[in-house]
Amino acid sequence: MHEGNYRMSRLKLFISHSSRLDDVEQDQLDADHNWQLLKTTCKALKDAYGKSIDILVDQDEKGLYPGCDWERHLNEWLAECHAAIILFSKRAAETSQWVKKEATILTWRREIESNFTLIPVMLKGQVKQADLEQDIWKILQVEKNQCIQDAENSDDIVDGVKLALGALGAVKTDFPQTPFERVETLVTKLLKEGTDKQNLTDVWNSLEKCDIKPEWNPDEISRFSNALARYMLRDSQTCLQNFWHIINKLKPNPDKARAKELLKAIRALWVDAKAAGLIPISRKQQGMIAINGNLLLEVSKELNTNHYTLDRYLERAWPETDGIRTIPVTSTDIDEIQKEIRKEFGMQNTPIPPEIVDQLINDYSDPLFVYLHCSIESGGIPDPRVLNKFSKLRDTYEKLVFIFGTGEKLPEETNTKILTIAPPLDLTLEATQFFYETQAKKLLNKKYGTPP
Repeated sequence: MHEGNYRMSRLKLFISHSSRLDDVEQDQLDADHNWQLLKTTCKALKDAYGKSIDILVDQDEKGLYPGCDWERHLNEWLAECHAAIILFSKRAAETSQWVKKEATILTWRREIESNFTLIPVMLKGQVKQADLEQDIWKILQVEKNQCIQDAENSDDIVDGVKLALGALGAVKTDFPQTPFERVETLVTKLLKEGTDKQNLTDVWNSLEKCDIKPEWNPDEISRFSNALARYMLRDSQTCLQNFWHIINKLKPNPDKARAKELLKAIRALWVDAKAAGLIPISRKQQGMIAINGNLLLEVSKELNTNHYTLDRYLERAWPETDGIRTIPVTSTDIDEIQKEIRKEFGMQNTPIPPEIVDQLINDYSDPLFVYLHCSIESGGIPDPRVLNKFSKLRDTYEKLVFIFGTGEKLPEETNTKILTIAPPLDLTLEATQFFYETQAKKLLNKKYGTPP
């Protein structure tokens, strides 16, 4: 049941953990305890909430590894959950790259979705508050949420979850659409008019062949839409190719507005969710980020962008936000940069006092960025003296973020004031996604006519 951007459904609860069994003898005791705690916690949650929640969790004793089925489901789960628990064991806090990735994405969702609930759990004797105030955890600020401390057993965890989500009968069933549900809804809208079973089957068969594509023939639009949305999120790097196949195969041509809306919704999904998730977090902290890429300032009239890769990163970070402003500058002089910022918000031929313009800038609610090209060839990241001046400019514009584009590679070392957006961008991926998006846009123009 849909109403506006809300959906009636069971609450989907994701559990992030590092509780696999360990072959290292000295770690075996904690590993056994944490693995049993995960299983008893899942059972206790199901006992407490019954059918009102779905628990999304990896319970493979071997844990996550590159290419495994659970890894492929992660993108779906992280995009479709309404709330999440992070179980902070010693390993989760200190060495698990999976938990760091999941925590970054979940923290990002908390930052951009006011209704998203994140519940950190610190296991007794393994993690303390101070452990989450250093390294990546300090940047993510996971401890600022309602945190369950010194959890010893599943009862401690479930009691804390009840405080955060409500007890059985009090759990919400109407949620704002999750990122997954938004894609699923757009796919459904695109497919529902004038499409028959055979055409859906033809569309499915035309999609990119890979080992994660389900062997399934669609028989009704709702099931097909769900499967297709999951497929797109599970392998986001083929989204644009698959969009091309869908639009090319659907007969009759789908509604133009809906086709364009779906393209807009998926065109940035190729950007790594963890990397994108760091950007909103930096806005509230350092206010300076370093990002690599060859097409950061690529101009494309076809795609209506003056900075292709940069736009896609920011679009991934803030989906459905059209007011993001990026101001490219070539000078490190603070006065010149301030002039460019004020120029962006000024009105031509209408003089406005600078202090009023500054107030308008600070009142602006959507993200605001200044971009400076800083590849090795152009001199690299500004020195600490210049960075200090940039920090002072942020005293005037509190929401401003400086983006340093570093060209092909991220610098091996950066100033502690700068947050490096990782993982680094794969340049081949960047180029192929630019190509496929251009092809998708050309196909739309061919089917519906080039816009004036």
